[in-house]
Amino acid sequence: MRLDVVFFRTDSGTEPVRKWLKSLLVSHKKSIGEDIKTVQFGWPLGMPLVRKIEPYLWEVRTKVPDGIARTLFTVDGNLMILLHGFIKKTKKDISEGTSNSQIQVKAISGGRIVKNKHVGSSFDDFLKEEELLVETEATAAKRVLAYQIQKEMAEQHISKSDLARRMHSSRSSLERLLDPENPSVTLLTLENVAIALGKRLKIQIG
Repeated sequence: MRLDVVFFRTDSGTEPVRKWLKSLLVSHKKSIGEDIKTVQFGWPLGMPLVRKIEPYLWEVRTKVPDGIARTLFTVDGNLMILLHGFIKKTKKDISEGTSNSQIQVKAISGGRIVKNKHVGSSFDDFLKEEELLVETEATAAKRVLAYQIQKEMAEQHISKSDLARRMHSSRSSLERLLDPENPSVTLLTLENVAIALGKRLKIQIG
């Protein structure tokens, strides 16, 4: 399921997560963007990337040089709404961030959320402005693909050696394919792994 990602908008018209992201280094924006896009493409996901805090409230956990960046969000239908962002340094940061997000979840609950005044601008538009959209989407797509292959392998009880043999490939080539952080992959390789798993490769632009 692919989600649409938007920022939470306060009564005064500000978007706290967007403002927070704007204040960060480009490298931080890129890392957080890749993780949020991974959630967007691969939802639902769990730890270590996503932690459920309570009903209707989750956080994306991004490792950055000065700690763990946490982006709290809620999901309604196909909407992922970014509520609050901070870099964990103290327990007080976590407590305040969770409290603020709980209030925001209540503000956007009830009725159809797409018509709610608290639904703000698009996260994709923000990434475009920062010239990070293409790069973050490429990384996220590869990550989700690697997760899907690993999940299928586990369900079919197929080892890496067995899959490499079915693909007429080497174990090292398969390791590169399964590495979420390695963006290098060809359509031929994807087709080979799909056939080896008894699946069909579907590619679309939308």
